[in-house]
Amino acid sequence: MRRALILASLIVVAFSVLVSCETTRSITSKMGSITSGVDEDLFAQVPEQDRDDVDKATLALMVCEEKVKLAQMNTELATVQRRYAGYQEDLATKLQKEAALGLDIAKLEAIDRSGLGDRDDNTKKIADLKSKRLEIEAQRVKIEAQLATAKRHIRDLTKQIEEKTKEIEGLRTGKGEKGKETESPETREGG
Repeated sequence: MRRALILASLIVVAFSVLVSCETTRSITSKMGSITSGVDEDLFAQVPEQDRDDVDKATLALMVCEEKVKLAQMNTELATVQRRYAGYQEDLATKLQKEAALGLDIAKLEAIDRSGLGDRDDNTKKIADLKSKRLEIEAQRVKIEAQLATAKRHIRDLTKQIEEKTKEIEGLRTGKGEKGKETESPETREGG
């Protein structure tokens, strides 16, 4: 229940970040097409003290681009977590089938040991059930490998998301990529 709640929360957060940055990206792409006529040589002549708004807008764009990447990572994480949950369900089903076959085998062996029923028929049924159980065990082993792979993928994605979140926070608070100090709008304004 708790996992489902966490998964649902992650999906909602990822979706809301994606939507908000997608809106920004849409506006930016429209702005990019409007400003694509800007003469970069002419802009290069603008004095540094007159570039504050441009620097702020550049930083805001960088933050949104990173948020889009983060949202994509969260979406991928949610997908892998759904797949992991499916593998867990498959594994539980296989274990249930194995246990049911084990019960049937134990019953038939008890019948056979007691000398009840046709001995050849009992032996054949026991062999068939053991064969089915081996098939289920092989399927279970494959599912366990898929679970391990998905778990590792979830762990790696979670770590990448944490790093990306710190990177975005660093951009927003004035520490650029890899801890380089940058002057954010908040820092320049004394905030």
